[in-house]
Amino acid sequence: MNRPPLLMRLRIHNEGHNFGLWLPLFLLIPVALVVFIILSPLILLAVIILWPTGWGRVALLAPWYAWNCICATRGLSVDVQGPREYVKIAFI
Repeated sequence: MNRPPLLMRLRIHNEGHNFGLWLPLFLLIPVALVVFIILSPLILLAVIILWPTGWGRVALLAPWYAWNCICATRGLSVDVQGPREYVKIAFI
């Protein structure tokens, strides 16, 4: 089973400043769970309405697909380099 990233590391280098920041993403998981619980009746309503068109199954599995996309970001590293700046974002 995949796990979501727990931390995001942000590092910015430029001529005058070196800035690093660690953001705890695991604190967002309970908030996302509460939002999902609040929105679950709307999701079920969308599934019931869209089921005859064939899109109901897609709407039913959308939260699962979103969770898998979030879990897939674990290990992602984004490096952006300009002429004088360097930005690195890493999900751990």
